[in-house]
Amino acid sequence: MQTNQTIHWAIEESIKFLECATNFTIDHGQFSRQKWDGAWWHMAALYEMGEVSRIPESAIHRAKHLLKTQVWQTFIISTDDQPTSESDKMKLDCCHCELAVFYMIIMAYGCNLDEELPWIREWLLKHQLPDGGLNCEPEAYTHSQKSSIISTLPPLEAILFYTNREFTEQEAIFLDEGARYLIEHRLVCSKQNGSVIDRDWLKPCFPRFFEYDILRGMFFLAEWSRRRNKPLPVGLLLEGLERLKPSIEAGGLRVGRQIFDPQGPWGGHTFPLLQAVAGIGFVSPYLTRQLNQVIERLRA
Repeated sequence: MQTNQTIHWAIEESIKFLECATNFTIDHGQFSRQKWDGAWWHMAALYEMGEVSRIPESAIHRAKHLLKTQVWQTFIISTDDQPTSESDKMKLDCCHCELAVFYMIIMAYGCNLDEELPWIREWLLKHQLPDGGLNCEPEAYTHSQKSSIISTLPPLEAILFYTNREFTEQEAIFLDEGARYLIEHRLVCSKQNGSVIDRDWLKPCFPRFFEYDILRGMFFLAEWSRRRNKPLPVGLLLEGLERLKPSIEAGGLRVGRQIFDPQGPWGGHTFPLLQAVAGIGFVSPYLTRQLNQVIERLRA
């Protein structure tokens, strides 16, 4: 198929891009996360496609070096959290969902960040709010105490999908409370009045990077139920499937929106692989695979 040939070519282009050392040097650190054509986004697209092994090993080493040496390892909530030395002030500040995406890419590649960079997992577990979620807005920790669904999903996925041992008590609570948060919000709804918070979340998105859509939440709950041996929220997942019906056809699940909409808040330069797999109306094998896993879990 022409589409497959286009994707194959685009993967090769991303590989060449990631082999370029300058994308991870100190003076280009900020550009590595530039939306949407920075090095991290090339890696994230490959990861979400199930092609993480295609990332050049040299790029993984450089990405780890960036996390080790160029990231301020504290989420800045108060003035006490801010760097004080001139060298630390030059470091990149991260948020929960961004850091979790970086973590998942490198862990999926086969690295053990829990040994090499244990502060990342500690960061994610530390910032759960009382409602069960997280929020990348520091003010949430000092004022509203309310989470963001977008900020919550990547950290939950990072802990659920990349723990190859028994969960600690802290991790189990983190996951169960996160699942409670999603269930109480019916994946996309306000707890106050039951209305859909953002109707764009009903449109499947690929690649997601840190963005949220209803299928992402459904897949997490299905996997959480299996891995934590918890009751599957059947009614909620069936409700989610009903909401997805407009995007489902015989061949699979269609992409419903693009995170990099040039008319939206996240416009910016893109790259060939991102364009090749994100076409609106395109039946995505990657989203379809995830949808089928949710359906299989319901049947089981």
